[in-house]
Amino acid sequence: MKIDFLRLQANAYGEYCLYCHAETVTWIVVGGRKRCTCATCGREAERAIVVDPRICWWTDADGEYWHESAGVFVRDRRARFLFFQRTAFPYSLTVPAGHVERGEEPKGAAARELWEEVGIRVSNRDLRPVADEHLKGDVCRRGSDAHRWHAYLLEVDEQWEAGAHGEVTVNEEGEGPVWLTLDQARSSQTTFAMERIIGQHSERLLSAVPRSGC
Repeated sequence: MKIDFLRLQANAYGEYCLYCHAETVTWIVVGGRKRCTCATCGREAERAIVVDPRICWWTDADGEYWHESAGVFVRDRRARFLFFQRTAFPYSLTVPAGHVERGEEPKGAAARELWEEVGIRVSNRDLRPVADEHLKGDVCRRGSDAHRWHAYLLEVDEQWEAGAHGEVTVNEEGEGPVWLTLDQARSSQTTFAMERIIGQHSERLLSAVPRSGC
């Protein structure tokens, strides 16, 4: 999406309607899903154009609006990964992930999102890099259709699986945490980023998985 129709001010936050571009957006929940409505044109949408100086965003030479995101594939000893259903657009399965903030390292952002979204606290050194991809077609509720995506892997141990850190819960942007193999994830409706990263980096996501005791 191009946002050259907006008159942006430095360090100014704004939420704009997808249709009339008015800064009169209100977020609502319909059927358990987060949407927005515009007081100017009266139309409802799954997302808005959100320009937030706190997160990493830019426009490229073609005017495309880019965001930077980071996420974590949490893998257990049976090579299953933690997914959950998003209740904010896009309404598909994803791993814990979110936008990278200004001045924040992607790995730190991934660790922060892991804690904020599913309550798993780790240090940066626990995360292994998996992918660094520029994905056009990866849409988000803040109006971007293009993201630079940083994906990391976290392997959880037997103690964690036994429940030492409690049951996984998901914040208000998700529900229904589930552990899936990559094959199961491929046959499910995942976000664009999940589909691309799993398709291109499955070997790295599965590397060092024990061959016995699975």
